[in-house]
Amino acid sequence: MVDPSGAWFFNWVIPLLGGLIIALAVADTIRRRRLTWGFLFLTNSMLVYWMETVGDWGQQLVYSPAFAQHHLLDWLPVKTPHDPLFMPFAYACYWTVHAFVVLRIGQFLVRRFGWSLLRAIAVLAIPVNYTWDFLVESLAAAMGWWVYDPGFGPHIEFGNGGRFTVLWTIGLMSFWPNLIAYWAGKPPVHTLNYFERFFGLERFTTPRRGEPETPPADLGTPWTAGGPGDAAVLVRPPRQLADRRRLDRRQEHDARLDFDVTLPRWKFELARFGAWFVVFQVTFFVMLVLPLVAMRALTGHDSVYVP
Repeated sequence: MVDPSGAWFFNWVIPLLGGLIIALAVADTIRRRRLTWGFLFLTNSMLVYWMETVGDWGQQLVYSPAFAQHHLLDWLPVKTPHDPLFMPFAYACYWTVHAFVVLRIGQFLVRRFGWSLLRAIAVLAIPVNYTWDFLVESLAAAMGWWVYDPGFGPHIEFGNGGRFTVLWTIGLMSFWPNLIAYWAGKPPVHTLNYFERFFGLERFTTPRRGEPETPPADLGTPWTAGGPGDAAVLVRPPRQLADRRRLDRRQEHDARLDFDVTLPRWKFELARFGAWFVVFQVTFFVMLVLPLVAMRALTGHDSVYVP
């Protein structure tokens, strides 16, 4: 805990890499003038981070003081003693990558076995999350990055004093990430997802009819001029016409949708963000933070590290 291995990676690489990924998502959103799936998942994953330190108090998890820290959450009444600087960036990327991977694997199972996506995600939830979390938690304990002390239920302890639980917290983590991934839906976006439909955003849309605003064109196909019996003359389309036919990022995004929006678009996008924000915040608190804090409060468990 005092001198963990690879602290430089957490202090420098994760914030830089995470910041780059977030910047790319923001840039893509600006180019498209639409809130993309990646932007919404990254930002809302980061925005639930403030509750992580409360949940860490509940599960008696403490990070190594060797990590660079921030003090933005010192106002919380209960929290873990050390808040690593890398955690907000890791949080954003971790949940987004998890959702993308589990949805991809889920789609494979849907195609392979004819299952519904819900069934595929349910089958994947425990084995995938348990395997991944077990590997991460055991590595963290062995390297001295963080420790559960004393933790709840069965646990594994290393010679360096590192300890992680194998049932309570890992089991709890098998549900929320998969549920939120299922509700968010798999990119690219074609229709409103569960978050957006729950808040009734479909009342601001109409089913799409006809062609997209600017239909895609096969710009590599030449035109043929001349009548019957004439020699075929290959003519390249003028550059101006080709430019008009090429979809920009916004049109490319909208062409995939099965609906049109009746509101000013900025209001609709703001409503989408609000729906994602509320669902992430409420479900994260109810399904993860509340059980962790309640367990510690009800059992009276105490820790020498986490006051």
